[in-house]
Amino acid sequence: MRSELALQNTQLTPEIVATVLKVHGWTWKSCGAAAGLIGGMIAPLLGLGLTALAWFVTRWHGVPLKKTGAILLFLTLPLLIFGAHCLDLIDHENNHSSVHAPERHASRS
Repeated sequence: MRSELALQNTQLTPEIVATVLKVHGWTWKSCGAAAGLIGGMIAPLLGLGLTALAWFVTRWHGVPLKKTGAILLFLTLPLLIFGAHCLDLIDHENNHSSVHAPERHASRS
């Protein structure tokens, strides 16, 4: 039952994201999450494109396309893992601060 209630209250809207970024700013965790997740989505697309291009062209302006495409394809999973790890750190930080926030207010009164 608790998980259902938690899922109902965690609607991610652009207004909430903008508010969180205004309050906390761009930290290394939020930048790492954005770079990891966006890079994890773009890297396989570029890697597939370069690998397909390498079938038709052996060298293009001195850039070895097969190696570059393979490197981008292999970087996909580490980038996604890094982005997810940064999101977990942000979530842990938010949960830790929300759990201890009522204790701080109760001790003041």
